[in-house]
Amino acid sequence: MHRGALASRAGMAIGALWLLAPTPAALPQQTQLDGGTFEHSIRGSFSGTETFAIRQRGEEVVAVGRVTREGGAEALRALEVGARMDGSGQIMRYELHTREGPPLHVVVNRTGSRLRVTITADEGERFTEFLAGPDLLVIEREIAHHYFSLARRLRSTPDPRTLDLRILVPSEGRTVPLRVLGLSRDTITVQESRVPSTRYQMSVGGEETLLWASPEDGRVLRVAIPGHGWEARRVAQQ
Repeated sequence: MHRGALASRAGMAIGALWLLAPTPAALPQQTQLDGGTFEHSIRGSFSGTETFAIRQRGEEVVAVGRVTREGGAEALRALEVGARMDGSGQIMRYELHTREGPPLHVVVNRTGSRLRVTITADEGERFTEFLAGPDLLVIEREIAHHYFSLARRLRSTPDPRTLDLRILVPSEGRTVPLRVLGLSRDTITVQESRVPSTRYQMSVGGEETLLWASPEDGRVLRVAIPGHGWEARRVAQQ
């Protein structure tokens, strides 16, 4: 697909922020579940910010976010993401598109028992399909608020180490296994306050991933992938 066709397609696509539009009176009222800002870092140096909001609308959960990243010409510099999930946390629709940087548009649609992933980039368009199910979660590895459904799942499970989950990484169009290797109590700083957290040590596709979540409500407080040198820390919350 030529760049011009891609630009036309992206121009017609509805961006992630449509999910934040005011709810019409005829639709269920919405309740804020979470929202705020994460700061991203690479090997200890600031690399960008992530703002997000997660809301309950009737039986659905809607999550939207915007991520800005610093980097060279080939790095993603600004992207928007949005997702609609059912009451059990299963994806109904997901969308990611870049606002600045190399063009990338990712859409995940749920049809019956299948998830159809469409990835459009400079090199063209490709499609993949996966079987949907309660043990498959949709997470972009380096977007912190995407771990929201996982954190709630871990918090509600007596022993998370017994879970056998899979993660669909939308921008890569593939799934990887996730297993919890251990958990412990920790205390971290959010908005200059020390808050309690549960620290989960996980293997995601064979890579160590660390997740800190609130033991009270499952809010994501911090995420790190040591092998990537990447970390996201919550610095503000709504």
